[in-house]
Amino acid sequence: MKYLLCSHCEHPNALKSEYQTFCESCGKKLPHNFAEWRQAHPMASFEEFRQTIGIYIKPKKTNVVAAWAQRQLQPQNRGKVIIFFTLLFVCIATAGTLFGKKAVYTLLYPKVAKSSLYGNWTTATIGRQALEISTPLKLWVHDQPLGPAEAGLTEYAKSYRNEDGGGVQIEVNLRTYKNAEQNTLDIAVKQTNACLLENGQVTDMNYNPVAVLISGMPGTLEEGTYTYKKAIKLAFSNLVVVKGNSRWQIHINYRDDDPNGQEVARRVLKSVKIK
Repeated sequence: MKYLLCSHCEHPNALKSEYQTFCESCGKKLPHNFAEWRQAHPMASFEEFRQTIGIYIKPKKTNVVAAWAQRQLQPQNRGKVIIFFTLLFVCIATAGTLFGKKAVYTLLYPKVAKSSLYGNWTTATIGRQALEISTPLKLWVHDQPLGPAEAGLTEYAKSYRNEDGGGVQIEVNLRTYKNAEQNTLDIAVKQTNACLLENGQVTDMNYNPVAVLISGMPGTLEEGTYTYKKAIKLAFSNLVVVKGNSRWQIHINYRDDDPNGQEVARRVLKSVKIK
């Protein structure tokens, strides 16, 4: 079908008759009509006029989604729409509560890349107590304020940690206490575990403690698992060493299902020397 486009309202008028003079929509005179055109082409037929002057108009594609939405917004369907979106919101909220946190923390704790085992590790001597440690990720100063009770007993405190990412978290805490009696190995281990559990982010903690010697100094190595923020299960190694007023703690965690993380933790702890 060919059409004459109205110059006033742009309505497409189907060319059906040689007597078409006015727009079907607005009623105004069309820019072309057969009678006037034939004066310049006396031997021409209506079909020639239609083919010469008329234009093709591509039919608009129906937007199925828009058409469906328009139907649903009609008064008789609005109640159904409200019920549908209410149920959808409830389902999304429920799924987010049950699975959202786990998905987020799984992304925050990817498995350790195997390349970490073969790349260049950084060996550094840190802290006033001179602890040497090798890590696949650089450790940065990460000091945190001490609680009032511990601050009153502490002469020196320094903390180091790698940046988030990489699938493994390595934290080193160094302390010097004013009184050596407050720094026995048993007290040190209990305090580090209490500090880990006190904010409620760590639950379901299970581990096996083993007595170790680091550079001839007594220590305890705890290895086990815990649930972090009730969302993801992490494996951890917690090494605590004491000598007199000084305390060294190295805490490493990684995903429980990650053998590369376990190997990184083993190598880090094996590298530790206290000078």
